[in-house]
Amino acid sequence: MTGLPHVAVLGMDAATAAATISLVDGGLAVTVYSPGHVPPAAHARLTAYGCADRVVAVSTDTLRLAAGSAAAPPFEVHGARADSQTSAASAAPAAAGAGAGDLLGVFDAVVLGDGTDRLGPGGPGSPRFSGVFDLAAAWVFHVGGSPELAGAQGRWIGEYLRGRYAPPEPAAMSARPALLGRSVRGGVRAELAELDRELRAGHARAARTGYRLPTQPAPAASTPTL
Repeated sequence: MTGLPHVAVLGMDAATAAATISLVDGGLAVTVYSPGHVPPAAHARLTAYGCADRVVAVSTDTLRLAAGSAAAPPFEVHGARADSQTSAASAAPAAAGAGAGDLLGVFDAVVLGDGTDRLGPGGPGSPRFSGVFDLAAAWVFHVGGSPELAGAQGRWIGEYLRGRYAPPEPAAMSARPALLGRSVRGGVRAELAELDRELRAGHARAARTGYRLPTQPAPAASTPTL
């Protein structure tokens, strides 16, 4: 990979819309795949930020993800394109064999929402660092919760992909499956405060290494479907 990575966001709701805006603000090339219709509120939010043209509607139940290996990029997004317009009209399920396996794009990183985390290699229960960095697959990330929190998660992912944030050692990541704010009183405020603390720590780690871009693991020769 040369330059900044290309990112696919799978799913379209208030959380993934907020994360998408943060990723775009970070200068990353982002394409969003919406299974079925594009929710009007999410579409309006993306339109307000000039990002609506990055959304591709995919027919219900056809969206699929494949990877260079069981746990590494590049990632292929497959599905049946429902509509060339990113409107709020519902997308009908594709007929059997009607392009359900079409290759829609190849990406360096994938962001999954609450409704699409089943598409990741580890499924909806995959181990994660602070609920965001998937530990079952390199360069797979998760966002969810309120738009405010998901927007902050998107900025965190973008900082990592741009080399501005370096995560802790793997053992330390495995020991923190969720932000501390999820297990204490304080709700979103506590989660955002914990995320901010981790970002500051990661910025310091990245500074010590000269803000190097993160390195992808080498993919295997075959490309199994996840």
